[in-house]
Amino acid sequence: MIQDLIDLVKIMFSMRRWNNKPTFDSISEASNSGFVLHVAHLLAMLEIESGNKVDMVKLISRILLKDMPKCIISDISLSTKSMIQSLSPAAWNKLYESSVEEVIKYVPDRFKEKFEDAMINSRDQSIEGRIVNAADLYAAYKEAEINLRFFPEYFKEPFESIENNMKNVEIESFKTFLSSNELRTYLSLIRTLIYAIRWNQHPRTVLTTVSGHTFFVTFVAYLMAEETNNVNVLNAIERAIFHDVPETLTGDIISPTKRRVEGFESAVEEVESKMVHKVLLPLLPNKIAKHYDPLMLKPFEGGIEGKIAKASDLMGSLIECQMEIENGMQTGFFSRGYESLKNQLKAMNLKIVDEMMN
Repeated sequence: MIQDLIDLVKIMFSMRRWNNKPTFDSISEASNSGFVLHVAHLLAMLEIESGNKVDMVKLISRILLKDMPKCIISDISLSTKSMIQSLSPAAWNKLYESSVEEVIKYVPDRFKEKFEDAMINSRDQSIEGRIVNAADLYAAYKEAEINLRFFPEYFKEPFESIENNMKNVEIESFKTFLSSNELRTYLSLIRTLIYAIRWNQHPRTVLTTVSGHTFFVTFVAYLMAEETNNVNVLNAIERAIFHDVPETLTGDIISPTKRRVEGFESAVEEVESKMVHKVLLPLLPNKIAKHYDPLMLKPFEGGIEGKIAKASDLMGSLIECQMEIENGMQTGFFSRGYESLKNQLKAMNLKIVDEMMN
């Protein structure tokens, strides 16, 4: 059943946003969700800094799950959705509820209630729901802003609509974020992961990005952490969210290249550390920077939570190889990669990994 659920999530790598318009930015739903995770996490940290309570696990699970119904009912444009909701809200609600029910069929019984709540109530009036809404709006705003420059006749109206909706967001963290050049610069750097194509030196049938990979790895880490005893679920999924952040500065250097000659991997790690401390972390408030530092630079250390993050990262790469093989990519690279990653996962001796692999 877990494999069926993962097969459903894989669809998000192929679904393109703004699919009924010409776009300069062609972004998948998975890539968008990877960026939204970072926006929402930063907003939540700002709320916590201000003394407000945020259930971070609930927030992250809502972002991971909120778009899964799209995998059932396909990608309905925002304008079409809004018109249907206006003219026939009952019809829209019935369609959405049926898609949620279809997703739930793929979900193990132990997860059904959490998944259903996360999908149906993802943007409710709780602080978590309002952060999800704000993060979604900002991600869409950045997409529309870029596309507006090239296709004003197609993006003027959606851009203005999103901009107006952003003005109505009533959470202080979002206002703080929008008024801060440093915080907006930080997320602009994070957003480059949307454009970083993985396995870029090899032909691909499904172009996955570092941002999309982040979304998938976090999804798998969430499942693994919830299924493993004595695990800090939040810490495990935070490690997954931030594990590839240094690649905003260094680009995606694949593991075989890092290990090709002795000493090169440690040199890359040293460069990553210096660049993160020089460029990224100074843009953040001190407490948030201290929290993010080990998540970015030592995501796979720290006991079982680090092991879960590492296993999820390997699982993400394994699934990408699997997609290429299933789609008929004949080069031996992905077949060899698949076998190597499978062996690495088995060698981790994690019960939940063995269950998912089986």
